[in-house]
Amino acid sequence: MSLNPVERRLAYLCGEWLRFRENPNARLLVWQVPENAFRLVEAFVEAQKYESDYTSGDLFILFKAPYEHTLQYSRALKDAFRAQYDASHEGLKAEGLPVDWHFDPAASPGTPAAFVAALRSFGSKYHHSIGHLVSVLMPVAMTDEAAFADWVLRALAVEWPERMRILLIDSLENPRFQRLLDANHPRIALSRPQVDGLTVAQETFAQEPVQGPAGVFRNHLTGLLALTEKGTADQVKAKAKDALVYVRRQQWLDQEVVVRLLVAGALLKENRHDEAVQVYRSARQVAQHVAEQGHPAGNKLVLQTWFGEAGAHLAKGDAETAGLCYDQAAPLAQRDRNGILGIEAFRMGAYCRARTGDVAGALERGRCAYALGEQLKPEARGMTTLPLTGIDLLRALDPERVALMEQVKANLQERTRSAGKTLEEQLQGLGGTATAEAEGAIEQAYLAAIDELKAESATRLDHIVADADATFRTLFARSRELLGNDWPLCSELGLMAPAAEQQVKAA
Repeated sequence: MSLNPVERRLAYLCGEWLRFRENPNARLLVWQVPENAFRLVEAFVEAQKYESDYTSGDLFILFKAPYEHTLQYSRALKDAFRAQYDASHEGLKAEGLPVDWHFDPAASPGTPAAFVAALRSFGSKYHHSIGHLVSVLMPVAMTDEAAFADWVLRALAVEWPERMRILLIDSLENPRFQRLLDANHPRIALSRPQVDGLTVAQETFAQEPVQGPAGVFRNHLTGLLALTEKGTADQVKAKAKDALVYVRRQQWLDQEVVVRLLVAGALLKENRHDEAVQVYRSARQVAQHVAEQGHPAGNKLVLQTWFGEAGAHLAKGDAETAGLCYDQAAPLAQRDRNGILGIEAFRMGAYCRARTGDVAGALERGRCAYALGEQLKPEARGMTTLPLTGIDLLRALDPERVALMEQVKANLQERTRSAGKTLEEQLQGLGGTATAEAEGAIEQAYLAAIDELKAESATRLDHIVADADATFRTLFARSRELLGNDWPLCSELGLMAPAAEQQVKAA
């Protein structure tokens, strides 16, 4: 039976894995793939649980625990390992396999070696039925990429049987494991499988029977999406002509807006700002007709055109015109009951006003953003751009004072990293003599040091704010009231280095 596009990629990945597996010296494989292919790789890992044309006969165990430091990560992996084993009892029994593997995560040190020892113990118990034992590491977050790389290298320093391997999934666009690759470790191999999520989607749709007008348009849209990622703006424009002819024939005004937004986005990627603005405006004319017809997505489409045009003006450096666009977007977002986009429209409107020197106008829009924020649950506010709103407004009032606040946060981050390095060094210093008591003492000292650093930084920040004028102090207090006392020092979108902040605004 022929394989579909997804299955063909899974079979291809299986071949790539088997090629690595044949290397008797390697133990760790880094797969660098486009981020849009991550789900394909996860599908390959999941598929190894079942018999098919793209299974290797190996046991793959996926670990997504975040990396904070050695103790936390080693414990998290051991706990996840135990939990996955417990969850597999019924399956093991169905295969006639025992379920009496003895492993207590808390009974071993929080070290890479202890995790490897657990793997070896499990592999020894089930070696007749699992082929190779593969740990797939995909940490959802890493506080310190260098420390994570050191953790992996320490794990590789332990004796690994040939039938035990590690698979790391890395981003081709934003690689995180370069330190591992730079180590030139004889047990580490790098591969860049030729897989692409959008291509797979395009092939999948192309193979499916085209059923009616919706199927035809889906193929048009899939081709456009692929070109917006890999092609030029002119190629997108050319492809869009056919799609526009088709949707007009079907009188699908909402889909016409979608096509035009894709074209505008492609132009904006190439910094063709004026052309992008014209396309956004033409898209808005169509979107307004959609809204007038009572289409449930009408207001949302109009809103997207205002945000898109504002972004084009801002990218060109025209903050004044961009601000006018955000002013149009804000009431639309409120009418659509979209508090998140309403906050963002007011925030960016305030940012644009501040850029043009209109501090009063910036503060007025900031107050509107805060009013919308009050309607959200406290735990949801930090997930919006409200933390940035407060800093933007404070900077409009007193940029030099905000710069001092940023120095406090930068100092806190640097000293926190230093404390983390000390923690790692002390843990490594334990060597093979690590005990729960010794690890606990080191961890408690680390946590106490972090608490002290935060308290000291908070005191410095309070002194900076106390010396400001009444308007600055009032706004700071209002922001704290909305966002909590961790803002802005411990808020991810609070105080930021200027370069990082501009990246957020550009996004």
